[in-house]
Amino acid sequence: MIQLKQIVKRYKTKHQDVLAVDHVDLDVAEGTIYGVIGFSGAGKSTLVRILNYLEEPTSGEVIIDGEELGKLSKSQLRKKRQKVSMIFQHFNLLWSRTVLDNITFPLEIAGVKRSKAVARAKELINLVGLSGREKAYPSELSGGQKQRVGIARALANDPKVLLCDEATSALDPQTTDEILELLLKIRKEEDLTIVIITHEMNVIRQICDEVAVMENGRVIERGNVKEVFENPQHQVTKRFVKEGLNDEFDESIEELIPAAEDGYILRFNFAGEETTEPIVSYITQQYDLNVNILEANIRHAKNGPIGFLIVHIAGLKTEYFDEFKNELEKRSVNVEVVRHG
Repeated sequence: MIQLKQIVKRYKTKHQDVLAVDHVDLDVAEGTIYGVIGFSGAGKSTLVRILNYLEEPTSGEVIIDGEELGKLSKSQLRKKRQKVSMIFQHFNLLWSRTVLDNITFPLEIAGVKRSKAVARAKELINLVGLSGREKAYPSELSGGQKQRVGIARALANDPKVLLCDEATSALDPQTTDEILELLLKIRKEEDLTIVIITHEMNVIRQICDEVAVMENGRVIERGNVKEVFENPQHQVTKRFVKEGLNDEFDESIEELIPAAEDGYILRFNFAGEETTEPIVSYITQQYDLNVNILEANIRHAKNGPIGFLIVHIAGLKTEYFDEFKNELEKRSVNVEVVRHG
């Protein structure tokens, strides 16, 4: 559905050139929810604006549904944008218009008759869960309700692609979950391909199929969300995964380990069905070792549960560690050494 080929975006100022997007390639399959994550300044918001040519790339190709946007005329591009819609962090609603009139606005611009536009808007109001709020103004709505209006307005022209630029960043956690559930619902009911730009790994974890991680304008890691959570390669990705699981190891926990005991402090990473496997029982029975659980967390993701376990194992001899590690990894448990000795 979406292909980016060697996308570069440079901004020129009096004093310097800023390379916001640096030779990015991206493929988004039809019907998927694709997440792009990065810290502030990574280039992700510039990238999403390039996807519908709100920002024109310095070089490279943007191909959506078989059409290269750079080769379209202005009128063709305007028509194409109706099929590549966008929702924003701060909603971008028209404050002088009601909920109904905000949603009909893009249809008015497209030349749709008022009666038809109103009928479509009412369908969307029901879809996003705002029935009864048709005559309300944005100032009378909560943040979550405003974003629901933004989503409904974005769907007015029956787009094939929905771009979400930090769409949940201004919302509280409960409302964020509700909006993400709504996006999953409309992806299915409206047959959409969705691209989500975010700095929150929990957003990626909850609804995305694929993820690309950006730093300094480049994509530094990409893949299936389950695989990235289970085995992050880049330090930036590892940091996001740790924040997503809230699993920064509290070193003060080591004080609970008797001073005379050495051994290993290990981190086990789980994903999918393996999360519920009785790993501790397996270790104690198979290797006759005592396992002291120091910290643990399991979260539910779109493709199944993910989690980690930090344990202290005394008596595990160094010469047997590689065999021990290989046996666990055969059971789809990733093993990291936190401390040895």
